[in-house]
Amino acid sequence: MKIILEEQGLRDGFQTLDQVIPTKKKLEYIDRLVDAGIKRIQIASFVHPRLVPQMADAEEVCSKIKKKEDVIYSGLVLNLKGVERGLAAGLDHLACSISASNTHSQKNARLTLDQAKSAFKEMVQLSKSNGITVRGGIQCAFGCRYEGKIDANHVLDMVDHHLDTGIDELALADSTGMGNPKQLGELMQKVVEKAGDIPVILHLHNTENKGYANFYAATEAGVRIFDTAFGGLGGCPFIKSATGNIATEDTAHAAHQMGYETGLNIHKIAKISRELESTLGYKLPGQLYQLIDKEDIKMI
Repeated sequence: MKIILEEQGLRDGFQTLDQVIPTKKKLEYIDRLVDAGIKRIQIASFVHPRLVPQMADAEEVCSKIKKKEDVIYSGLVLNLKGVERGLAAGLDHLACSISASNTHSQKNARLTLDQAKSAFKEMVQLSKSNGITVRGGIQCAFGCRYEGKIDANHVLDMVDHHLDTGIDELALADSTGMGNPKQLGELMQKVVEKAGDIPVILHLHNTENKGYANFYAATEAGVRIFDTAFGGLGGCPFIKSATGNIATEDTAHAAHQMGYETGLNIHKIAKISRELESTLGYKLPGQLYQLIDKEDIKMI
């Protein structure tokens, strides 16, 4: 059995850092993550650089990556302008994402939910007409810091909306880390059934320390593709108290112990996390990168 982890450290991981990571270093991280076995990597978001300064070099990163044929390099887009920039940057895989929360939608994309749903269809149409593989995303699918509970039936209606647009992949995000294993397992089972042959991806944050329990619950519900970030980096600038994604190393290690294959060398990924910790001057949220290569402890 196989689980695929999409590396989000370059986008979700970097977007909230105070210290801007140089383009040259980003390119080095991309090469090293791919060398560690990553087959899907989100390298940037096409958003206004004033709002997310870390992504100001999105086009430059895209133009300078050393692409490998068996690796998916993607970019996040929140509006038509983002799609146009992604197309011009030469990417062939775009993540078009909107929020299940009306309040978060207005803060994150400056659009009401109804406006965002209408814009989403246009984003997908423009992408598909240019031969782009589209991952359709639903943010805040399991809770919102501004609105609280997000009704599961509302999320399922958005799933139907996304599938009707002709997306190639469907992604749900616990953007706030508010979801719990029971809630998530029940909803994802319904989502997987609705999606049919469309791959389902889950984006988990560990804000309330339930991210890895939610990962397990989702595997039981049939999800096989997950977003992670090396070192447990991540967070949204427009969500109060947002913290990191589940860590790539930690998730891969747990998956291996559960009998899944990921194809990842977690020692190589952990080394990248340790180096970034040194650069930033503080510990990252992940746990495994601090443990895995110590000589005085055993790992199972």
